Amino acid sequence: MKPAACLAVLMVFANVHADPAEKEDPIDVAMDKAMDKDPSTAGMVQAAADADTKWQKEIDRALSRLKEAMSAKQWKALQRSQAAWKSYRDKEVATQDTIYESMQGSMWVPVAATSITKLDKARALLLRDYIEKLAEQ
Repeated sequence: MKPAACLAVLMVFANVHADPAEKEDPIDVAMDKAMDKDPSTAGMVQAAADADTKWQKEIDRALSRLKEAMSAKQWKALQRSQAAWKSYRDKEVATQDTIYESMQGSMWVPVAATSITKLDKARALLLRDYIEKLAEQ
């Protein structure tokens, strides 16, 4: 395997956070454990898919909480933002699919799967942040 490819795989599966003091999310912990338990390509893809399902549920949960906490104006703005984000996500996944499908080696399959998971995780974390900010008001 080429050094650059090894580095790419390590970066995807490494537990890297912008803030080292930040507590790791239980969804990430479960994904890491599942990948450790079954490090095959299929096992890693399944772990990423399971984590993505959990992040999508977290998005739905956060949206429900935000609907209750926001003013009508805020909720309408968030609905527009969420629709735009879904469109962006779908286009980004399609772009990533075209990139990863041309890559040589089975290691790119779980890399592609975790890339999708990262998109949903980022949205869920942003929505959680909105919930925290509204609670501070």
